[in-house]
Amino acid sequence: MYGEEEPIRFSPDGLTEGLINVLIAEVADELATLPAPTSALMSGEAHRQRNRRVAQRQLSRIVRVLRVHKPVLDTSGNEAA
Repeated sequence: MYGEEEPIRFSPDGLTEGLINVLIAEVADELATLPAPTSALMSGEAHRQRNRRVAQRQLSRIVRVLRVHKPVLDTSGNEAA
C-alpha cells in the first residue's frame, strides 16, 4: 500500500533482521583479524600440555592419609583367629 517496504516482524528481544545482519558482519570482521594458530595448536601439542597441567593440578589436590598401626602381638594365645 505504501510501497515495497518489508513489514516489520515482531521480535520479543527487539532484534530485527537488519540488526542481526549487522552483528554477524561485526563478528565476521573480528574473526578475520584474529592471528593464525601456532604450530603447537595445529599439531595438538598445546592441547596435550594443557591436559597434563590439568591432571597435575588434580593430582596435587588429592591427599591420601594412611593410618599408621602398630602390629598387635599378643603372645599369651588369647588372640582371636
